[in-house]
Amino acid sequence: MSHTIFKITLFLSALALSAFGKVNIDVYMMSKCPDAVRGMKDLAAVYYDNLSNVDLRFNYIGDLNETSTYGVTCMHGDYEASINECFGNIQQLCVQEKLGTDAALQYVLCENRDIKRIGTYSKFAECLHTSTIAKWMSVARCTVSDEGKKLLQKNVADTKSKGMKTSLTFTLNGKQRCIFDSGHWVAPEDGCPGGGSVPDFSKSIQDELSN
Repeated sequence: MSHTIFKITLFLSALALSAFGKVNIDVYMMSKCPDAVRGMKDLAAVYYDNLSNVDLRFNYIGDLNETSTYGVTCMHGDYEASINECFGNIQQLCVQEKLGTDAALQYVLCENRDIKRIGTYSKFAECLHTSTIAKWMSVARCTVSDEGKKLLQKNVADTKSKGMKTSLTFTLNGKQRCIFDSGHWVAPEDGCPGGGSVPDFSKSIQDELSN
């Protein structure tokens, strides 16, 4: 009996570690931002190098605007292009909401191969690789309904409340880790404490795990 209790305790401890022992990576970006596209290449490597130890979430930068199509004004391009960026943000949020982190990251990386088509239906269909029609339809319904608009509005409001303004910025467990701006990770004194490389970021994750 005591051996069985020990095995149960060990199993529950492992579950607790997997649920609560992960480092939260929050990415703040705009879907059609060239710096976000470049920065995500490095963050994808960081994510896969530390897969069992991290959770990743995408968050979007914009301005709440009741008169705009999606209740948010997005930043890139002319009027039509900025609407497409908002819709691209919604598409990415809906994938994240319905299918989870791994699918969202794969979807974002797929879209990033052709930044001009982000926010279009054709690129959405091309990048949405799911196992069942039901899952595909749940994401599609989210993107064209009030659910998607509300996801974007709430997400943008949360981002603004945290003071995140530069695409791409990411945090580890709520603490700013680095900014990718003007084609590169910024210097430590400009908002990237601990260095701006994939090994540096992985080291920071290990440091967070040991705290």
